[in-house]
Amino acid sequence: MEFNYALLAKYLVGNLSPEEMEEVMRWRDLSAENETVFSEVFRLRLSWNAAKYADDERIDRALEKINARINRTRRYGTVRSLLKYAAVILLFVSFSSVGWNYFKPETYMTIALGDSEGVKKVALDDGSVVWLRGNSVLKIPQSFSAANRTVSLQGEAFFDIAKNAKSLFIVATDYVKVEVHGTSFNVNVDAENKSVETILVRGSICLQTLNGKNILEMNPGERVTFSQNENTCFTEHVDVNVCATWRFNQLVFENTTLREIANKLSIKYNVNVNIESSKLAQRRFRCVINEDERLPDVLEQLCYLAPITYRIENSEIYISEKQTKKCMSMGN
Repeated sequence: MEFNYALLAKYLVGNLSPEEMEEVMRWRDLSAENETVFSEVFRLRLSWNAAKYADDERIDRALEKINARINRTRRYGTVRSLLKYAAVILLFVSFSSVGWNYFKPETYMTIALGDSEGVKKVALDDGSVVWLRGNSVLKIPQSFSAANRTVSLQGEAFFDIAKNAKSLFIVATDYVKVEVHGTSFNVNVDAENKSVETILVRGSICLQTLNGKNILEMNPGERVTFSQNENTCFTEHVDVNVCATWRFNQLVFENTTLREIANKLSIKYNVNVNIESSKLAQRRFRCVINEDERLPDVLEQLCYLAPITYRIENSEIYISEKQTKKCMSMGN
């Protein structure tokens, strides 16, 4: 069911029923964009200026504008009282060139990739470029506003953002927002663990709460993992040249256990990878594997990096430690 945006106007002047308030709260929790809109309405509600513009004459004039905007035929029918609430909002937002955009439904273009799909390169209208990874969803407005450029992400994407001194670029997720100042960075949203991993390659970005409060500013070469469950940020320095290469159709492993690599290979090549021991499974690797490489070539690369060996039996792969020959002393 489509949300009735007039309820935001009623909330602004404090005249919602308990049932209507529940409907607004449900709508607010649906997305990060809705949370942003609600926060703005809440801010306006706190302003004492609301009373300044609530006289009958101003409301009647605004009512005429709203009637013309929504093309209602019953201009002074049963909807008159409800539209008066909307008129209060119109009076507020008329003082801002972008104000009305807070309250009209946005039209989005959604790009969704399946788990088996590769990387899709997306060019935005502002000159920015996004590489979207498989099993990810990117929502883009049909047109960016003059005040900000906001996209919504589920999954993983690499962003190369065009600079614009007058317009912020924001990546919204379900758990945190990324405010961008013309830069290149990677965002990976983990819905299962309710966390967001951000890697800054170049420029400057700031992590924010969903209501716009700054959490921290990142420096190039940093990876920050935000956990909603623990309400914490973990920062570490990484090799961005390795972390950002997946967009070139490469599997990137940085300080990754053999077990994690085996899980990736199992999915990619539809095989079952067996590791000889738990100790071997915890051995860590740092490597980049091209997406079009054959499985034997990948296994040979792992053997080059560590003293391991493998054998292939149909769809079963067995990895074990390479046995070294012991020298035997010759007795008389």
